[in-house]
Amino acid sequence: MDIQALQARLRDFAAERRWQPLHTPKNLAMALMVEAAKLLEHFQWLTPEASMRAADDPGRRQQIGDAIADVLLPLLQLADHTLVDIDAAVKARLLAKARKHPAPSQRAAADPAPTAVPAAGALHVLLDFENVQPDDEQVRILAPQVARLWVFHGPHQKQVADRFASFGAQLTTVPISKTGKNALDFHLSFYMGYIAARNPDARFVVLANDKGYEPMLEHARVLGFDVQAIGMARTAKTRTSRISKTDATPAAARKAPVAKKAAARPVVPKPALKPTTAAVPKVAAKTTPKTTTTPKTTPRVTAKTVSKPASKATPKPAAKSTPKGTPKAPPKVVPRQAGPAAKVAAPAVKRAAPRKAAAPAATLPKAPPPATHKPDDVLLARIAEGLRKLGAKRPTRLARLRGVLKSFIGAHASDDAVTRQLGRLIAASVVDVGPGGDVAYPRLDG
Repeated sequence: MDIQALQARLRDFAAERRWQPLHTPKNLAMALMVEAAKLLEHFQWLTPEASMRAADDPGRRQQIGDAIADVLLPLLQLADHTLVDIDAAVKARLLAKARKHPAPSQRAAADPAPTAVPAAGALHVLLDFENVQPDDEQVRILAPQVARLWVFHGPHQKQVADRFASFGAQLTTVPISKTGKNALDFHLSFYMGYIAARNPDARFVVLANDKGYEPMLEHARVLGFDVQAIGMARTAKTRTSRISKTDATPAAARKAPVAKKAAARPVVPKPALKPTTAAVPKVAAKTTPKTTTTPKTTPRVTAKTVSKPASKATPKPAAKSTPKGTPKAPPKVVPRQAGPAAKVAAPAVKRAAPRKAAAPAATLPKAPPPATHKPDDVLLARIAEGLRKLGAKRPTRLARLRGVLKSFIGAHASDDAVTRQLGRLIAASVVDVGPGGDVAYPRLDG
């Protein structure tokens, strides 16, 4: 159908009947609504299923066709009087609707809106959201020049677009079609090839800790593409939270397990069965010499304390030392014989001596306390070790370094906490920040 020819015919039809004064845009729009209402009458009381079969009857199909023509005619006249190119308007409107409501198969591959990009080409960040889960701020810190973000996620991960809402039209979420081993990796690789084919000058960053992407990235480098992989320190938050919940002593004990075991031993040793010079510490011998070597000052106490065990211990030595046929001495004479009683009781005194000397805990030497470190020192050492492990991937700009430090300290760390640790790193010559924000690592690069 030739729309322009049809509009010219309608124009002549109205002129022959002198209807031009009535064909104003307002009247034509109202006539359009009336004719549309008449078209609706053919389907008003039908069910959705019955309306699908309404045109099966030839007579009713004719009536529906007439109503459609009555709607089309004032619509064409309205476009003619408002100087609207229907063909161009329909094409532009279809294109706008396609961008606003893309098909599911085309939604992930929609072209981004034009943006200001670096001279070397736009930077596309492909995020493996099943592997690492940064927020939009962390993505911008790791890839400051990001022009387009592609987030690949599993079907169980919901509200992914809300997490990166600040990217607006520069965000594309790609849910994997079917779960399986390496399913998301294959999706990401496919889209990287798709983007590279349409944008030969594009640059790429794959944001993931998965090392399986390296062969694909190495092949892309061979083909001349600017690609790199950036990982995230997922364990930094866990380690930081563990330090924050404990004091400095357990942290030092983890670094010095030998000292911790030595400190855990009891201070007072068990008394030996026999008195030996090794069992009695020298300090105890110096502080209590009289109690072990001066029985003369306490003869009565010794006699009382020894008399009872002596009566029990006397029969066995007496049986061995007394020859056969010799009458036994009366029991009353035993306590008067001070010489034999003292010899028999002497071992009992010697056995009791170590217990009395070892009883005071203050007289024994104590093991040195375990070394302690301040929590900030432990955290500083952990951050320095993390920067050392990054190697060539260490940030070279101050803004990105602050983001990496925040990931080491904890996602909820304040800017003051990041600034404090940065100052400590600079003071320790681990980090050197130039006037323009360039970052160097004197101790790590040396």
